[in-house]
Amino acid sequence: MTFLLGGNGAGTTTLALRKAADFVLTTQPPRKDTPFWIIAESFEQTMNVCWKEKLHQQGHLPRGNIDWDRIRWYKPNNDWPFAVPLRPWSDGRNWQLVFKSYDQGRSKMQGESIGGFLFVEQFPWGILEEVLRGCREYSFTGNKLAEFTPVDPSLSIPLQEMEENNSLPPGWAIYRANTECAVEAGHVSQQWFDQFFGMIPDAMRDVRMKGLWGGFEGSIYPEFDPAVHCLPPYWTAPSGCQHRRMIDWGFGVDNAFCCLFACRNGVGQWFVYDEYYSTDTRYTVVEHLKAISDRHPWPLRNPYFGATWADPSNINCHRIASKFSTYAPGYDAIHCQPANNSVEEGIEHVKWLLRPDPALAMEDGQPQPRLFIVRDRCPNLVRQLRTYRRMLSERSGLNPRDAIDAPLKSDDHAVDALRYGLFSEAAMQGLSPSVIARQHRPQQHGVQINSSRRRR
Repeated sequence: MTFLLGGNGAGTTTLALRKAADFVLTTQPPRKDTPFWIIAESFEQTMNVCWKEKLHQQGHLPRGNIDWDRIRWYKPNNDWPFAVPLRPWSDGRNWQLVFKSYDQGRSKMQGESIGGFLFVEQFPWGILEEVLRGCREYSFTGNKLAEFTPVDPSLSIPLQEMEENNSLPPGWAIYRANTECAVEAGHVSQQWFDQFFGMIPDAMRDVRMKGLWGGFEGSIYPEFDPAVHCLPPYWTAPSGCQHRRMIDWGFGVDNAFCCLFACRNGVGQWFVYDEYYSTDTRYTVVEHLKAISDRHPWPLRNPYFGATWADPSNINCHRIASKFSTYAPGYDAIHCQPANNSVEEGIEHVKWLLRPDPALAMEDGQPQPRLFIVRDRCPNLVRQLRTYRRMLSERSGLNPRDAIDAPLKSDDHAVDALRYGLFSEAAMQGLSPSVIARQHRPQQHGVQINSSRRRR
């Protein structure tokens, strides 16, 4: 699959549609009316922009290759078709362009076998999964295409994670188009460029000009950088670390149960080395606790394995954990500590841990933060550190209102668990950031972290 990410005005839509047209014109179809889907946010966009403006009027699909008598029209007077069959090859087989919409939802993409597709603009990831399933019978070079400007980070997080983690599936590639190059080539006027990008906030310029990944408006943890804070999968905890568990209770698809496993070294740096994360509605609290206990041994009366901090709002879950050995013979009881749930103080403490501290410099002088995460083992925590954000204001209508000054309560169970554990540890000991820094300030350098990992 090929992804083309580009700035506004960089020509990504035109290029992607031209590649799709070249594919159906040069690739022998496997059956009569083999569908090639062109999918955009709305039917109007696929029919008016993709078909009428680009493929038809700009001539990317020559008129002589179209079977005009068999077009299925939505609004013929507007030149808006549902499907455009192409003329058959010598064996009677042909391609058929079918125009689809994200608004149809995932269910409308099921069942049919297709020969290829093109996504125009950002799309829900679940729809891509379903459309890819439809290509299972045919594997052509160049039959899976997508183009967009990544203005909505929530829609592109899965692809961003794959690129940054070097885990793109075999055969997948990402290319980028720059609006500045379009200006230099004469495809976009300098006047439009200056006017458009003159009103774009600095934080969005690289997104809208170069197709680079963007952040969330109102992001709570902008300090988080996977290149700095993420550890490789082979990382193991040094001896002598203090281990803690951190739990956010949850019971369903939209309310995940999360437990983080973390340890702290002698200079006050935290390492989150694993997560248990479940949205399985069939699991009871006892079954979640079994999974946690089976995941990592937690020996009793061992000075290196301490508190299990948990969301204090659900006292019933705390009681179940304390009676866990009764409900699950052979397991030790889990005596959860009610976490300190001071939200803003806890957030500020995590932000402080994320900031590199010159006092924890390596031999090359590079400052280190006090919080690291093993990325491959904690995918939900890594994702939520990026997507966790504050509520936005209501900007529409005659009486717009300021937003409530609070985090958005959505997809936040891993970051909540992290806050519970890290801030509760500090609060229990009465430690402020300045005190922590003074107590754990090393004589020369912090703990050596693989520098090649941080720079990749």
